[in-house]
Amino acid sequence: MNTKLSRILDEIKRTEEKIAAWKAHLEELNIRKKQLEDAEIIKSIRSMKLESREMLLFLENIQNGTVAVPVRQGEPEAMQQKENMRNEAEKIGEPEKAPAEREDREYEEKD
Repeated sequence: MNTKLSRILDEIKRTEEKIAAWKAHLEELNIRKKQLEDAEIIKSIRSMKLESREMLLFLENIQNGTVAVPVRQGEPEAMQQKENMRNEAEKIGEPEKAPAEREDREYEEKD
């Protein structure tokens, strides 16, 4: 067999093995990411300190897409927490806007 072809086939085999290893690693990272997201959701819900029925209603509203965050009277901590959550939610998904790049051609020499 041609030595160049043999080297290429060996390289392909090594690359496929690396790809398989990276795919397994990526799957593991995605699982860990989901676990951490779930833990963060649970932490956030529990920090609201709702009564059992209130929590069930709140979770049901989340599932239906009609969330109403309850704020108890006389609890400035809960109101501050709600405001912080709203501010964080607004920050998420808003990439910084870079100025549009311009290509000035008036200084270029004309052919």
